[in-house]
Amino acid sequence: MTKRLFWFCLGAAAAVFGINYMKKKVEDDSEAFSSENIADTMTDMVAALKKYIVGLWQGVTSGESLDDEELAKIFDDSRN
Repeated sequence: MTKRLFWFCLGAAAAVFGINYMKKKVEDDSEAFSSENIADTMTDMVAALKKYIVGLWQGVTSGESLDDEELAKIFDDSRN
């Protein structure tokens, strides 16, 4: 009986400390999950993806930037 009471009290104390820890963690991190921060994170990810795609495209074209006339020539030649 004493062993069961010991483990029950130990579990209850761990639960109380765990709940208090989680409450503090939620209060500290609540701003990280606000809609404004999520939107900022998404726009940063889209900007990074855009930057990556532009770099990839420039690598494919050997760093040359193609204007509309050059693109028209490439696509018109491929159709003929």
